[in-house]
Amino acid sequence: MPPDPAQDSAARARPPLLRRLGPLRTRLGLTTVGAMLLLLVGAANGLLLAWQSTVQHRITHTLSVDRSLMQVLADVLDSETGQRGYLLTGDPAFLTPYTAGLARITAELPLLEAELRASPTQAARLDALRPAIARKFAELEQTLALDRAGDREGALALVRAGGGKVEMDGIRRIIESMRMQEDEMLMGDQRHAHRIETLVGIGSILSVGIMALLAVMTLREAARRAALSRFLPAELAPLLERGGGIDRGEGLRLGERRHAAIAFVDMRGSTAIAERANPETVAILVTGFRRCVAQAARETGGVIDKFMGDGALVVFGVPEARADAAAQALAFADRLEAEVAAWNAGAAQDPVRIGIGVHCGEVFVGVVGDDDRLEFTVLGDAVNVAARLEQATKTFGVTTLVSQAALEAAQASGAGWREVSRSALRGRQEAFPIYGRAA
Repeated sequence: MPPDPAQDSAARARPPLLRRLGPLRTRLGLTTVGAMLLLLVGAANGLLLAWQSTVQHRITHTLSVDRSLMQVLADVLDSETGQRGYLLTGDPAFLTPYTAGLARITAELPLLEAELRASPTQAARLDALRPAIARKFAELEQTLALDRAGDREGALALVRAGGGKVEMDGIRRIIESMRMQEDEMLMGDQRHAHRIETLVGIGSILSVGIMALLAVMTLREAARRAALSRFLPAELAPLLERGGGIDRGEGLRLGERRHAAIAFVDMRGSTAIAERANPETVAILVTGFRRCVAQAARETGGVIDKFMGDGALVVFGVPEARADAAAQALAFADRLEAEVAAWNAGAAQDPVRIGIGVHCGEVFVGVVGDDDRLEFTVLGDAVNVAARLEQATKTFGVTTLVSQAALEAAQASGAGWREVSRSALRGRQEAFPIYGRAA
C-alpha cells in the first residue's frame, strides 16, 4: 500500500527532537547505567585494594616473624649439631653448619628486633632470647676452644655436664611463647580478612555487570596463572589450575581457614648418626628418607608443606577440601612405614626408625613473602598437636600416634588401633585420647 501523503506530511512536520527522543533516551539510559557500573566497580576495587593492603600487611608481617623465629631455632640446632659432630669425630666438615648458623643468627636477630619493635611483649621476649642464644654459643665456643688447646676430653666432659641442654630448652621455651602469640594474632587478622572479603563480595555482586565481571575474572585468572608457577608447590598447581581450592590471587595472599589433616614425620636418631658418620653418608641418609616421604605422600594424596632437616610436614585436604582427608593421612602413615621398612631391607646402613604424628582440625592456609620469594604455608593449632604427637612416639615406643579426632574423622575408631594414653601432651593443657597401632 502506498504511504498516506497526509501521515507522511505529519511525520515530517513533527519536531526533530521528538522524532529522536525514544532512541536517545535508550542510549542515555544505557550510558548512564554503564557509567554507574564502571564507577561502582572502580569504587569497589579501590576499597578492596585499601582493605586488602591493610590486612595483608598484618598477616604478612606475622607470618614473616613466625618464619624468622623458626629459622633462628633451626640455626641454633644446626650449630649445636655441627659442634657435637666435630668434637666426636674430629671432622672439620662438621664446623660448617656451626659457623653458618652463627652467621645467619647474627643477621636474623636485628631483623626480628625491627619487626617486633611495635609489640612490647614480643620485644621483651626477644630481649630475653638474645642473652640465651649468646650463652648457648659461648658454651659451644668454650668446648671448641678446649679442643683447639688439645683438651678434647675436657671439651666432651663439658658437653656431658648438660649446661648446653638447659640453655637450649630455655631458647625453645622463649621461641615457642613468641610463636604462640604470633599465631593468635594471625587467627584474629585472618577472621577480619574473611569478613572484609564477604562484604566486598556482596558489593561486587550488586555493582558489577556481566561484561565487567568477565573482564575482571579474565584479568585475575591471567595474574593467578602467572603466579602459580612462582610460589605454589608442584602438587598444588594442577589443582588450582582447574579452579579448585584457593582460586583467587588475593585469596592466596590473604589466606583462609580450612579443615585439614596433618602428618608430622621425624627420623629417629639422626643426630647420633650425624655424630659418627661423614657428611656424605648423612646426606645420602636424609635424601633416602625424603624420597620415602615423597613417595608415600604422592600415593595417598598428601601435599608436602615443607621438609625440616630430618623431618617433614605433610598436609591432606589442602588446597581442595576433602571429606576423606583424615583417612588419607592414616593411609600415608601406613604407606610411609612400609616404604621405610623396604628401604631398611635393601640398605647397608643401620635400620632407620621414624616417628609419625597424625591429627586433624582447622588450619590457616596462606602465602608469606614478597614478590621475589613467596612461600605456601600451613599454620594453626592442629599443626602443633600433630608435632606433639610425633614427639610422643618416643615416650610410648611406637612408630605412629594418632588423635581421636583423626580416627573419628577417618571413621577408623577401633580398627587396628589401641588407646595408649589420655594424658595431656607435653607443653599442652588439654588432654584427649591418643592411639597407637594394635598389637
